[in-house]
Amino acid sequence: MENKPLVSVLICAYNVEKYIEECINAVINQTYKNLEIIIVNDGSSDNTYFLLKKLAEKDNRIKILNFNNHIGIISALNEGLKEIAGEYIARTDSDDITKPDWIEKILTCMQNDPKIIAMGSYLTVLSEENNGSVLANHHKNKVEWKNPLEHKDIVEKMLFGNPIHNNSMVMRSEIYTKYHLIYDPDYHYAEDYKFWLEVSRIGKLANYPESLVYYRLHRNQTSSIHNSQQEINGKKLRLQALNYYLKDLGIDYQLPEKFLFKDIALLQEIFYERGMFRENIIRRIIYECYLSLGEYNYKDIYYYFNK
Repeated sequence: MENKPLVSVLICAYNVEKYIEECINAVINQTYKNLEIIIVNDGSSDNTYFLLKKLAEKDNRIKILNFNNHIGIISALNEGLKEIAGEYIARTDSDDITKPDWIEKILTCMQNDPKIIAMGSYLTVLSEENNGSVLANHHKNKVEWKNPLEHKDIVEKMLFGNPIHNNSMVMRSEIYTKYHLIYDPDYHYAEDYKFWLEVSRIGKLANYPESLVYYRLHRNQTSSIHNSQQEINGKKLRLQALNYYLKDLGIDYQLPEKFLFKDIALLQEIFYERGMFRENIIRRIIYECYLSLGEYNYKDIYYYFNK
């Protein structure tokens, strides 16, 4: 790679003394060296800040943005974005472990295709209890989590959830400097989904077909603790994604926030008139909309679709 632009690695840390050194050392040891490593210490009450200062003494690429009080992940991320100087921004999480060639492999792809505005990768899951044992009832250890590779498939999967592994993403900094996208404080515990949904509107998304990050899954994670609020905001975002999708199809119809059976039936009729209803993606959209009403079970909807 002849052109070696500066990459700003953004990491937020809150009470992760158990994991932070392994996380930062993995970034320090990336094969791609032209990095600045911006770490936001979000008011940690354990030894996280002390460990970060020790790491910064050994590597002058590390810049610590310290907050004495806990401001939350969304505010911490947005404060970190203000500090970036790189042409690219790489994001990972403070309890995860990036593989040595994470940035180099993704950056090479992005330089070869200027239309890609952000790119992630597959993940390898590290599941554990607080005592280190595997969470066998939920996720198998060392299993790969895969996502679609191409933009079209990523956008379609966004209709049903977030297909972006945030802790593996590398993005062009113009997302922030030109388009002024930040993490939306109205979408607690689903801020990543909202962010990537908006990014998908301004450029091409992609995923690298290989696991480049070890994702640590444990019970103390925010995503594990706040599943209920995450689902509420996730439902709002799935509706936003659907309405974006309808607009892109040239359909002059938007489902309202509190849609009813009649609204879905109208959308279904529009798809019928356009000869689209037999497409798998369209049938799944309608199926998921009916199911989200909570008044129907799988058997009812299956019968409705196949009567």
